[in-house]
Amino acid sequence: MSKARAQGGGWLLVDPKTPLPCCLGVIVRESRADDLRKTEQEGRERTFAVRAVLSDHVPLAGGLAEILTRSSYHSLAVNGRKLSIYLHHGGRDAVYFDLVAKPAEDWVDYIEVIVQSRYPSNCFWAARTAVSQLLDSMMRTAWLPLTISRLDLYLEGDESPLCQQLVLPFNEGVQWGPMGGMHQYAFLAPYDALIREAVTTTSPYYRLLCAYRLYEGLQPLRRTVRELGQRLGADVPLPKPPALDLGLLKSFGFRDDFLCGLKNAEDFWKRTSEFRNGAVHFLLDHSAAPVSLSDGRTYHSYSLVAAVLLHYSHLAFASLHRHIAQHLGGRLERGSILPMVERRADFVLRPDPPT
Repeated sequence: MSKARAQGGGWLLVDPKTPLPCCLGVIVRESRADDLRKTEQEGRERTFAVRAVLSDHVPLAGGLAEILTRSSYHSLAVNGRKLSIYLHHGGRDAVYFDLVAKPAEDWVDYIEVIVQSRYPSNCFWAARTAVSQLLDSMMRTAWLPLTISRLDLYLEGDESPLCQQLVLPFNEGVQWGPMGGMHQYAFLAPYDALIREAVTTTSPYYRLLCAYRLYEGLQPLRRTVRELGQRLGADVPLPKPPALDLGLLKSFGFRDDFLCGLKNAEDFWKRTSEFRNGAVHFLLDHSAAPVSLSDGRTYHSYSLVAAVLLHYSHLAFASLHRHIAQHLGGRLERGSILPMVERRADFVLRPDPPT
């Protein structure tokens, strides 16, 4: 049975309008929602501070309150309470950063960068790009697993963040038992593994590739299921590709010209092929620049497309899995013994001898 984790209350989702796990989202405390709305509507030049909270991974499970209070972990330290350094790109293109240590520790708590902008929403992609490029540059001498766990946006002089950007977590759990066990068909095992790989990765680029591999593998899987049905005497029409919820896609910011003509998940899969190509290949052609994995806008776009693609790829796979369980399961499991708990000593791993 599903078991929802407590969200902690008091939080509003600003972007996207509809939540999907593992997409990049902006949240605001209810107490600061009016401040954010007013700041965005005024649209005047302001000074913001963006704090990038670092970790060795991006948290993916739990409610928002849990995610925001969970301790981060990494191996980056500074001498003293704060280290101010710059990253120079040549000419007058340089940016200063403050690496601020945790209280009574040397480990970095966050990296702060000052952003001048008319709109809070523009600060996140700019800060993510700048901090990511700083972390990229550190890799030359400090080979550390460092990633941005979340971004906190502050108005100049404020003590609490105006809003925050983070990867939206999976906030539902599953409570098991009592039960005996489950059956895994060999031809479905690679798909099960691929789904778990897609869900657990903290990279939107790899998540998108996993989602693409999953959807790409559905056609041969459909052929397998169709042939099994014919052989086992259960030749039942297979489920159709999931229909697209255009309202969901619009809430994610997809434009009408992009959505024009899209009807099902296969259409979306085909139309987003440029994202797959950009993640797979360093250079799409000799005249084009490679996709910059640290660019804030690119990171944001990939997180949204990957979340939507994984959502529909999983829906398509789940409908096939239900079809198998309903029409083929009994036939496929004929001849299988029931492993009773009283005989569990008979059902242990026996690895083949090493070759």
